[in-house]
Amino acid sequence: MKLPDHTLGKLARGDHKAFEMVFLTYFGKVRYFIQSIIRSADDAEELAQEIFMKLWENRASVDADKPLGPFLYASARNAALNFLKHKYVVDEYAKNSLLTATPESDGHHVIEANETELLIEMTVTAMPHQRREIYRLSRVAGKSNDEIAAELNISKKTVENQISLALKEIRRVLALLVFFLN
Repeated sequence: MKLPDHTLGKLARGDHKAFEMVFLTYFGKVRYFIQSIIRSADDAEELAQEIFMKLWENRASVDADKPLGPFLYASARNAALNFLKHKYVVDEYAKNSLLTATPESDGHHVIEANETELLIEMTVTAMPHQRREIYRLSRVAGKSNDEIAAELNISKKTVENQISLALKEIRRVLALLVFFLN
């Protein structure tokens, strides 16, 4: 469904009907896109609602001459990635708070290690579904390439290639991290 001409201009001026048209046109797409990233229908619904609430709150800054789709896509992508980052940080904090620190431990190294783990997890999360699944079965579950191939009903060569590509992506991101830290 395409928005009628002048809808964004009306939205910028505070027209409720124009906002309703924008909402009905884009809400389902935004929610589905977010859900495809975070894998949670309830959280995707909430994030999509927040995006449209912010759109309404900032309606005066809507540029009627620019398409709304790319803006909503960027907003949805950022909301999903921020959600995943936050979820990972909360999960890691909960997991690490159970560990007791020794007096000899260096807090700076612990922080760097946690940031590196977060960066790796974000990289893995952004991988294509099959590569991400193969990587996690290999590195997290500790399964052999033969076991993964049998479980996913794919060739061992595919498993090897996907693990190689996953590790290459992780090494590239870590190399950038080292570059920026030095």
